[in-house]
Amino acid sequence: MGKEARCRDRVTSTYTTSCRQVAAQKLLYVTSSFPYGLNDVFFEPEVRELVRQGVDVRPVPVRPRGPLTTADAESLTLQRPLFDLGIATAALAETLRAPAAVASAFALLFRSPRPSVLLRNVVSFPKALWLARIARSWGASHIHANWAGPPSTVALVASRISGVPWSVTAHASDIAANNLLREKSTSAQFVRFIAAAMMDRARETAPGIDESRWVLLRFGIDIPEPRARREALNDPPVLLMAARFDPGKRQDLLIQATRRLRDDGVEVEVWLAGRGGPLEDEARQLARRLGLDDRIRFRGAVPRATVLEWLASGQIDAAVLPSDREGIPVALIEALAHCVPAIGTDVGGIPELLGDGCGALVPIGDADALAAAITRVLDTPELRERIVEAGRARVEREFAAASVVRRLRELFEFVDDEDLAAPRSSASGRGRQGSAV
Repeated sequence: MGKEARCRDRVTSTYTTSCRQVAAQKLLYVTSSFPYGLNDVFFEPEVRELVRQGVDVRPVPVRPRGPLTTADAESLTLQRPLFDLGIATAALAETLRAPAAVASAFALLFRSPRPSVLLRNVVSFPKALWLARIARSWGASHIHANWAGPPSTVALVASRISGVPWSVTAHASDIAANNLLREKSTSAQFVRFIAAAMMDRARETAPGIDESRWVLLRFGIDIPEPRARREALNDPPVLLMAARFDPGKRQDLLIQATRRLRDDGVEVEVWLAGRGGPLEDEARQLARRLGLDDRIRFRGAVPRATVLEWLASGQIDAAVLPSDREGIPVALIEALAHCVPAIGTDVGGIPELLGDGCGALVPIGDADALAAAITRVLDTPELRERIVEAGRARVEREFAAASVVRRLRELFEFVDDEDLAAPRSSASGRGRQGSAV
């Protein structure tokens, strides 16, 4: 049995199990809140795979909030609030140790064009100095930040003060905030985008920005075993929309499309799974007004593991996401990975996921087109089969956590001879093309 196979056999669900410890692979993994709260739960597979590949990872939530959602990452996490006495003490110590460097880093924050962005950066500055101190004392090899907003500002400042190289993964809405994008693009070891459309967004946000360190690398997920082919749909067919109630997600559009389906004699059941709030109340009122109380099920904030079980167990016939804006949504990636057809709007990075026959694309804000796409997918077994096969193949090729993390480690310069001999994933590439190369 080869080393990789022996390693895989020994991996358990806990983050503390690692098969290979390679020297000088110590990574500070800066997040907004992971492993707490619901915003960052999709980082879980990537962090787990980093550990599996021998990286000593320490998640660093800039502002840990909400319940613990990834329990087996807790023991690795450097959990401190945004500000407390310990943060203040470390910040003061770093300022006294390197006053000129700290002053220069603080002055950098004022290049932010918007007061709201500047305020968030200033508030995060003491924690950045604390992280610089941690990076030096722990002997970190690299600092990687998820989100182009305050988490990457923290990483940027910590890198400048500590001398430890850093990098960032930019996602979607964080790019549009233009939080020191130019400065981050010129100082990071690399800037990772998860979709070519997000590269375009960065170009539009900061025209003329330095792209020399940009790389396209998808976000990694766990790939389940292929599901046995289903010959029949549920009765009625179940559509899943797994998304928080946010103005850009458009649960209302799916409810309107469901009314059109019923008017056409097509019965479906819709599961809306996501954090609520005022927009959930509005969605409930819309469902009642359209006479759909018996067909729209509000499932609340559902744990990620529960959603994956729904997908794996055949309870879902199609995943739907009619958003007005998106990056490259994990909800649809995971649906395709579980051989569940996906329907989404032609916006952001969704065409890079669902294009080329890997799903069904519809125009933004068009309930009639959405209803028609749902009907086609549900009524055409041959189409469903083609989508499932093509979608699953794309996810295996571009989004598998193992190959994505191998490429990340190469970018971190955490490589050894065995890794250099491993097959390269098609999940990464440099440049403009929507399909990763």
